[in-house]
Amino acid sequence: MSASTARAIDFNHLDSYTAGDQDLIREVLRLFKGQVGQLVGGLHTAPDAKTWRETAHGIKGAARGIGAWKAADAAADVEKTDFANVAGRTAALNVLVAAFADVAAEIESELA
Repeated sequence: MSASTARAIDFNHLDSYTAGDQDLIREVLRLFKGQVGQLVGGLHTAPDAKTWRETAHGIKGAARGIGAWKAADAAADVEKTDFANVAGRTAALNVLVAAFADVAAEIESELA
């Protein structure tokens, strides 16, 4: 599969954790989209480096849990970004926002 056609979520990975239970998969995806969407939004107003890192770490774990590898990698980059470097922080956050948008779109498609 080329990068342009790669899916934002590895459903084989997700299936392995849900035993292929489609109702459970749909619920996990709904929860991920809502909760992680709030966390990503919260990064825009993170008041300090600790909150920034902890929030990014939580997003990274949640993304890995559903097999959203690109979003997890973007969250890992956010987690490593120096909070004091505003330009770097903004750039890393923009990559995460774009990756999360891809995941959210795929979730919407899956839930439709």
